[in-house]
Amino acid sequence: MRSPFTIALANVPMFGQVSHAKLLATFTTAEDAWRANRNELLSTGIEPKRIDAFIAWRNSQRLESFIESIDREHIRVIGKDDLEYPPLLAQIFDPPAYLFVRGASLLSKSPIAMVGSRHCTKYGRDTAQKLANDLATGGLSIVSGGAYGIDQAAHEGAMTAKGHTIAVLASGLLGADNSKHIELLNKILVANGTIISEFPLIAPPQPHCFPLRNRIVSGMCKATIVVEAALASGSMITASAATRENREVCAVPGNISSPTSAGTNWLVKTGAHCITEAQDIFLLYGMNVAPNASATAVLPPGRSTNEQALFSVLSAEPLHIDSAAERAQLSPSAASAAATQLEILGIIRDIGGNHFVVGR
Repeated sequence: MRSPFTIALANVPMFGQVSHAKLLATFTTAEDAWRANRNELLSTGIEPKRIDAFIAWRNSQRLESFIESIDREHIRVIGKDDLEYPPLLAQIFDPPAYLFVRGASLLSKSPIAMVGSRHCTKYGRDTAQKLANDLATGGLSIVSGGAYGIDQAAHEGAMTAKGHTIAVLASGLLGADNSKHIELLNKILVANGTIISEFPLIAPPQPHCFPLRNRIVSGMCKATIVVEAALASGSMITASAATRENREVCAVPGNISSPTSAGTNWLVKTGAHCITEAQDIFLLYGMNVAPNASATAVLPPGRSTNEQALFSVLSAEPLHIDSAAERAQLSPSAASAAATQLEILGIIRDIGGNHFVVGR
């Protein structure tokens, strides 16, 4: 158990990782830092206005309340000297001094970051969920930002595979204020996943917190996959953070006419690893995992003639429904109806834009 002084310092709203580093370099213990007078605090090099704000805040706090909060919510506070602190994160230029953690261990499986647009297309969402599912099945832990769109699809893909997923928040662990967001985080905890944050427990999400969160997402991992992203987006900031720390950047190519694929296509053009299946990541991680043969789905007996005809022309390669209808010698309406039934059975899936492949 961390001391109440360490937990209290980790919750100081006006101190970030730079201020914490100065405190740790100046004072022997967290208690010394907490009890220091103004002149002692000024000797750290932290700005006077920040010191004054801290002193006023400190005088209004009750130390026991921090312990009560983390005990009630089953939260752990880990620092860079703890075994659970992610080893790759400790190597980045500005690692968090402390992490608040809920759920399973951070060191349970090899982590891979997956990020992308909140306003994703069906193609992006389905691709992220399938990739995350396959990667989690192969033993990787899926790290993402706990947000909507690609983040949510990545977390859900890992949970569907009964694998491990980690959500890194841009708020405090108790600072989420959106019911749908809280619902996703609770699902992650129930599925034996992990939620982490460097921000004080009740800190709300603020614009400046998202780039800080992104450096943790990429910093924890050997590689970051960008599934779908605009050129100017938080996902591209995450990719830049990965590049800055000499981590691998991977991108899923997308529709050249789609703004949400402009960023990923640019990454591929400028040297990112082009990712089209989980096996690309397993090879990058040096893992000997057999590829998931999605095209081995079998059509159950008793299906209609139209369904049999459509199924016979589909494979692991995406095929537009119009082309599939032509090859199967079906009318567009008959092909669409057959596709709907096969999707319900889980035998084929639409990866976006009415392009179908065999398999889940």
